[in-house]
Amino acid sequence: MKPMRLAIAACAALALVSCGGENRYERLADRITRAMQNNSIAPVRSDLAKGINIDRVRVAEAADALAPLGKIESVKEVKPCDPGVHCFIVKFQKATYREKLRLDENGKIVAWRYSPE
Repeated sequence: MKPMRLAIAACAALALVSCGGENRYERLADRITRAMQNNSIAPVRSDLAKGINIDRVRVAEAADALAPLGKIESVKEVKPCDPGVHCFIVKFQKATYREKLRLDENGKIVAWRYSPE
């Protein structure tokens, strides 16, 4: 009976840990923010909707704005948000920003915006 209790306790602990993580939209916002901070759209190119092309100038401008903010500490989705848009509060080491992601019907990025909080 004791091994059964241990197995149940382990499953319960695993369930609790998995509930506290980022949702898929937070992970997507985190990925595009890190890519932009690192001055490269390459890591998220497959997350962009067909026909969406973020030009080199826009990537460089985002890198200039976001790289000096330091490491990302957290990305949290906030509601309410405009219909069809996912809104986030992104905490960096040196500032907090608000980001918006608009996705197509396949969950691919159509638009991404950021601004200081």
